[in-house]
Amino acid sequence: MATNPFLLSSFDLRHISEYEQDWLRKTIERFGGYPTLEQLWAVMDEIWIQLSCDPKIIDDRIAKYYSHPVWLLNGLFIEQDKQSIEYRNIFTNWVCSQHPKRVADYGGGFGVLARMIGEALPHAVIEVIEPHPSRLAVERSLRTKNVSYKEELSGEYDIIIATDVFEHVEDPLKVVADTSAYMSENGRYLIANCFHPVIHCHLPDTFHFRFSWNATLRAMGLVKFCDLAYGSVFIRSGKLKLDEARVLERKSQKLWPFVGRIPAFIARPLTRALLSVN
Repeated sequence: MATNPFLLSSFDLRHISEYEQDWLRKTIERFGGYPTLEQLWAVMDEIWIQLSCDPKIIDDRIAKYYSHPVWLLNGLFIEQDKQSIEYRNIFTNWVCSQHPKRVADYGGGFGVLARMIGEALPHAVIEVIEPHPSRLAVERSLRTKNVSYKEELSGEYDIIIATDVFEHVEDPLKVVADTSAYMSENGRYLIANCFHPVIHCHLPDTFHFRFSWNATLRAMGLVKFCDLAYGSVFIRSGKLKLDEARVLERKSQKLWPFVGRIPAFIARPLTRALLSVN
């Protein structure tokens, strides 16, 4: 890398491929510095289109997309973006208040939040469950001794975190049910979603959850404990009931063509009212 516009350390640069360095350099030169959030989304959409990704077909194109250097850029962006760090500080402070022994950051990406929690809770075990980790993300996690990357969940966790994950997956409810099975008794699940079409990789089939997500999780057996920043914390209540959640999911899908067209302050209570009807 001829220049180092991201002000990365020599350690970091050793763990970024020449291709990634070249792509980062060209992108930073394009915007004259770090892109804004909207510019970052635009670049993500460009890559999505270049790879001919199809939101209806989850195949190798999607895997290539999530392995692209744009997600390394996203991680570096998070570290210097005031709003992103503010949210992660809120999440970290809350996690610390729960005194967990074991935490999983599911779909934790670049690991910014996991490292923040690991540094704040040095005696807790923090695992990042991420199918497409960058080499730099993994190497950075090694600096915090209690943080590590894993391919999948295992055992029990006092807290599971999934921020900006479920709008990217084909079947959010199944993923929630599968991951909730790893929660310890009285465990907490911190979930933050963006069921909005801000970028192409937010799958349109998930948008109907915008006003029905909490009600659907409640039907599954995850009761909302509190709101936190742009997310919510849920507690598992007894046996998970995916079939009952599916019933509300189907209702939500039928309602969406109508409620998706009206203002949120009307759509939200209307959806809740209609979903409560047996």
